[in-house]
Amino acid sequence: MTTTTTIDPEASLGRLVGDYPEFAAVFESLGIDYCCGGDTSLRRACDENGLEVEAVLERLATTDSTDDVAPAEASITELIDDVVETHHDYLRAELPSLERIVRKVARVHGDTHPELESIEATFLELQEEVTHHIADEEENVFPEIRNLEDGAPLTATEEARIREAIDHLESEHDAAAARLEEIRTLSDEYAVPSDACTSYRNALDRLQLLEEDMHRHVHKENNVLFPKAEQALESC
Repeated sequence: MTTTTTIDPEASLGRLVGDYPEFAAVFESLGIDYCCGGDTSLRRACDENGLEVEAVLERLATTDSTDDVAPAEASITELIDDVVETHHDYLRAELPSLERIVRKVARVHGDTHPELESIEATFLELQEEVTHHIADEEENVFPEIRNLEDGAPLTATEEARIREAIDHLESEHDAAAARLEEIRTLSDEYAVPSDACTSYRNALDRLQLLEEDMHRHVHKENNVLFPKAEQALESC
């Protein structure tokens, strides 16, 4: 059992994954958006995805727990460090490498699989946007959010600037999620064609892993870090 606590179907997806990180894999396998859709209740998400809420609750209740610290229990500084070290560093290493293989596969197999051209174009747009996004977070927004833990008073202008920055980051998260969803749709849910070579298979596997990591990444920011920042702003 993951927990002896009864799982509330009216709880938001973001709160559930914040308290129980192991639930993320279950939601991922069911196609439930717990990152950008983190404010949605479990019951509503099940209804929207044609799932029986009782069956999902039973599956969650029998999911093995993880030893990872729940994001909801971490401090602002711990959350930021985790996001940077776990997700930003992964993106910096993975995106350039994945770009090379996506370009190669599109070039070699594009004649027989024309969707690869669109996948390549969408990936390159995603790469550019995400690279700029994580740099902006680390250089500009995260330092200001870290400072909130000090409890130093802020001017109204400073508070407004931080809230505006967070809103902007959330909009960019939505855009990245849309790009990844487009790639998933174009690739028919990362289905491997019968004539796919090793590189083709590898590209699809890594694109799927990229999407799954982005879901966890965005969840930690949208549903845990930013609400903690908002609480800190209200107490300044």
